[in-house]
Amino acid sequence: MTMGHNQISSLPSQIALFPLSGVVLMPFAHIPLNVFEERYINLVDDSFANGHYIGIVQPQVDAPDPVPGDVALYKTGTIARIISFFDASDGTYQITLQGVMRFRVISEQLADGGYRTAMVDYMPYVDDLALMTESEGTSREQLISLMHNFLEEKDIEVNWEAVNEASYSALVSSLVMTCPFSSVEKQALLELGDQAQRAEMLIQLFNMSGDGQATSSSRH
Repeated sequence: MTMGHNQISSLPSQIALFPLSGVVLMPFAHIPLNVFEERYINLVDDSFANGHYIGIVQPQVDAPDPVPGDVALYKTGTIARIISFFDASDGTYQITLQGVMRFRVISEQLADGGYRTAMVDYMPYVDDLALMTESEGTSREQLISLMHNFLEEKDIEVNWEAVNEASYSALVSSLVMTCPFSSVEKQALLELGDQAQRAEMLIQLFNMSGDGQATSSSRH
């Protein structure tokens, strides 16, 4: 299944950017966010007039959250749609985002609300919807076995029933997003062409960790 040009044309060409350190969002995956800073409250408010869309992107260097406005951002991120919204009545919002597809930043601007926006190009990632039906690449059993050893070493608990029930594509996306890789490694995984390539890189990262070359943890 491939996203058509008509579907891409329905996405906004200019989107608000929500930078997050150590966080990538894969197409079709979900992340919850607690929004508290004024500029990002403004961003969420303004997104309701723009199809509820915002862009998730990482800073190019380790940075605290909220990410300072003068920090350079990676050029590849993921446009996401707000699928749930809760006003906590204490000046914060709790939202859930669903990834739609990746984008390439063309240029950045500063919005009146104090947050960054960007003109973006979706065409480099026109095949993102194909991830839903992509055939398996690296052996699922091998991937899960190495994942088990990697997470056990780091004393991270996992719902193995959910892992076993997940589709191959969902499993790969979940590993990209949740494993404690460095920001650079997560960005590299995000920018790869398809899930089979990501699975191969995950295998390499798991093996590197097993050889004592553990990756650094991302800050949230």
